Amino acid sequence: MDKETNLDSIEAEFKEIRDELKEILYDIRTYLMEAQSPIPNDLDKERLREELKAERG
Repeated sequence: MDKETNLDSIEAEFKEIRDELKEILYDIRTYLMEAQSPIPNDLDKERLREELKAERG
């Protein structure tokens, strides 16, 4: 029974780590897609606003 309990706990830990890695990879993919998109994202819009304000004085 100890081996089965140990195996179950290892499987549960593996699933938890796998799910965390999926989320991290999804975040990385989303970031890269936004960075490569020709459509300006929110960060670009804010940066452009700040540049315009600085130029206008």
